Amino acid sequence: MHRLMTARYSVYLLAALLSIVCSIWISSREMLINPDAICYLQSAAAMKDNFHFAMSLCGQAKWPFYSLLIAGFVHLTPFSYETSAYLINGFFSLLTVLVFMRIIAFLTEKTPFEKDKTLMTLLGALVVLFAHELNAVKTYIIRDHGFWAFYLLSLLSLLYYFRERQWYYAWAWSLSIVIATLFRIEGAIFLLVIPWMTWFDAGQSKVARARAFLTLNSMTMIGCIAFSGFLWLYHPQITGRLAELQFQLQHGILLVKQNFQLKSLGLAQAVLGESGARDAAPVLFISLIVWYFFNVIANLSLIYSLLVCYAWYKKLFIKQRVLWSYVFVNVFITAVFLGQSMFLSKRYLIALSLVLMLWVPFALYALIQQWQKRKWPFLLAVFFISISLLGGLFDFGYSKAYVRYAGDWLSEHVPQRASLYSNDLQLMYYSHHFGNQIFAAFEHGADLHVLTNGQWKKYDYLALRLGQKELNSASPILQDIHLIPVKIFYNKRGDQVRIYRRVL
Repeated sequence: MHRLMTARYSVYLLAALLSIVCSIWISSREMLINPDAICYLQSAAAMKDNFHFAMSLCGQAKWPFYSLLIAGFVHLTPFSYETSAYLINGFFSLLTVLVFMRIIAFLTEKTPFEKDKTLMTLLGALVVLFAHELNAVKTYIIRDHGFWAFYLLSLLSLLYYFRERQWYYAWAWSLSIVIATLFRIEGAIFLLVIPWMTWFDAGQSKVARARAFLTLNSMTMIGCIAFSGFLWLYHPQITGRLAELQFQLQHGILLVKQNFQLKSLGLAQAVLGESGARDAAPVLFISLIVWYFFNVIANLSLIYSLLVCYAWYKKLFIKQRVLWSYVFVNVFITAVFLGQSMFLSKRYLIALSLVLMLWVPFALYALIQQWQKRKWPFLLAVFFISISLLGGLFDFGYSKAYVRYAGDWLSEHVPQRASLYSNDLQLMYYSHHFGNQIFAAFEHGADLHVLTNGQWKKYDYLALRLGQKELNSASPILQDIHLIPVKIFYNKRGDQVRIYRRVL
């Protein structure tokens, strides 16, 4: 027994080390931070001067916990804001891996899989460590890393609660999902919706269901009362995105309906024509359904999607209402967002993918059990999972390092008193020229058309990030700038940053 426990702890330790190495590898090779990161880092830097100003600095700063966390870490350590953010995200990635493994271990308990619990835990570690999209977003400084970690911790706490029926597991669930909500407002939907699943527990009496419902909501009710009192007494203006949450709860479905009608009308007029106009609504609806499932499969990866379907088909572990409730809430949130915005970022679906991935280790275990009869299914699955891993660990696209080099050149050569124009937020950030005015300057100058009619002459320096579209279209704006670039940075595809200096 002692040897078995040692083996299990060794699996967790190995997974932790691999997660840390993976985070270090991915973050160390990243030369250009993502645009959202600029908001978080600038907001974190502004925290020490004025909290309210930091919250209003940019869009993402309205929900300030992540920026506040970075600011606090910088205050307590000698690290820069960027390094601090990567260290924080690395910790959250590590927590995500360990909690995912613990959920797999939980799901194997009191099942036929329990005799191979160590193997199942190891398979869980490999599945989450090899997840393509989860590795791909490790390069991003985003608050989602904290959300995913505590979101999974809330799932584990809820699984324990429904098995043990102890109040402290219910409070652990509430606390975990509240912390997740501090990173992403979507966590509040889970906080409000998940307790209602207790009423669908046919194996419990109505009294037991009511007790479970109240227990899961107890910390929420206490927290709401305390938070309301705090706002009333001290900071009534600090609500962040709570007003947005309230608006979505009241009008979210109506917005989906209105946007669907508007897009159906546009589809009928611009694409289907008069003869096909009556089919616009069903065509759009089917397109959205296909679009959504395509995004889910792409986010999960094709091989993981196939393994999930295989696990469902084989009914490889006992049905868990908790897992399906998390799947339902995730689908609802992301589907509503798609209906309102008509786009779906990959990272918005990772929370759903993390739950669906819980079926993958069971599918792999079933393939291992067939080893004596046929080896190729397991070997083929491992091959495609490994291919998917490489896509997450290595960037096979064109390098964006030229933007960083251009920004560093601007930081070194452009005097602070000189006026500088740029159409790219990342370039502006690395120039260290704009300070907290960077977002207002970018909003004004993101479109190159602000340089027309000789307006470019107002600036001492121009730093233009140009893609193939601008370079190949003989842009009249570029032709209007009668200057020779003092420096050009580019990548292998030919994307460029051109730096002009106006001679006085």
